[in-house]
Amino acid sequence: MKLIVYILILVIFCRANAQQHYERGKLIDSIAVSNTTDETFALYLPTSFEAFQPSPILFIFEPAGRGRLGVETFINASESFGHILVCSNNSRNGPYEWNFSIAANLFDHVFERFNVDEDQMFLAGFSGGSRLAWAIATAAGNITGVIACGAGFSETASPILQKQEFSYVGICGNEDMNYREMLEVSAYLAKSNQDHILITFDGGHSWPPPEEIAKAFDWLALESHRKRKKIMPEDEIYRSYLRNYEIAKKTEAEGSILDASEDYQRILSTYDAMYEMDTIASRLKDIKKRREYKQVLRDRNAALEKEKEWTSVFYVRFTADYNQPEKSDMHWWENKLTQLNDKYANSTLEYQKMLKRVRFNLFAMAYSKNNPNLHQSSEPQKRFCITLGKLIHLD
Repeated sequence: MKLIVYILILVIFCRANAQQHYERGKLIDSIAVSNTTDETFALYLPTSFEAFQPSPILFIFEPAGRGRLGVETFINASESFGHILVCSNNSRNGPYEWNFSIAANLFDHVFERFNVDEDQMFLAGFSGGSRLAWAIATAAGNITGVIACGAGFSETASPILQKQEFSYVGICGNEDMNYREMLEVSAYLAKSNQDHILITFDGGHSWPPPEEIAKAFDWLALESHRKRKKIMPEDEIYRSYLRNYEIAKKTEAEGSILDASEDYQRILSTYDAMYEMDTIASRLKDIKKRREYKQVLRDRNAALEKEKEWTSVFYVRFTADYNQPEKSDMHWWENKLTQLNDKYANSTLEYQKMLKRVRFNLFAMAYSKNNPNLHQSSEPQKRFCITLGKLIHLD
């Protein structure tokens, strides 16, 4: 409740803030949060920042409390779009009530000291931080947008059937253990008419590269324009369109046919009310007619089904062995992991990606059980998880 109260009175903080001066264009990685004993955050002010002009802001939630890393991920976007970047060094994977308190303290501090545009307040997070960003946005009710990297909804704030007011960008690597989840999140949001896009890239469970972040900010800026929260000049819109069009053409030329179709589809849905889309529609139609596109799509869908089967088998066995580690059979795990690798390591590219997702998902299960912020595992349980982690052989 403390978090919700703080966010609901942000307007008061925005209009009665006490300015504090920090160097622009420099990442400051440890600023003390007022009225706390040991909480700090990383800050970046874009070079265009003006203290007495309302600024858009992005609060970032890093799953290991690495404020510098969280901020570094968005610096290019900050310079392009003018957002203040703030990332806690204390918020991390752990109980939501604990993280909500840290977030509330951080909001309190920031909104007392910076002139924030109340119509341009964004949250972003990676992995568990992504789930936290969703939970905060659904509780607050006045967040403009969420950039969810590598994970979907929070476990405590499960999807709510009514439409949320904030815009949602999902970004996920196609080798990420949560890739299938992010596809399902996108389908759910489409069904509930939530303003959203999903951006995927070649990669695993990590913060997205700058070019994928740029796609997210381009779309969010156009969303604000469409909702008239921030009007964009025509030349900025056109540059945004051309930038994304060039990316799509480059992706297509490189042979990443699923990614190219995703890019063209996003351009169609984002800019169709502003520009003639015949060329884009024609390119997308051409891609979807190609034999290789249809084959890759079939491979991906088949791999997703196999992933569901393997993940289910491993989850059931892991739960049983974790609950009774003295009865765990590491030979079973070794044989199953060998079987999985032998079957898919030299298969099609989509099955190879699936193999990486399944192995990392299992590794993450074992790793998270040894996180004292999440679980109170016994010593035998910890040993089981460590031994299993060593068997997985992540690339």
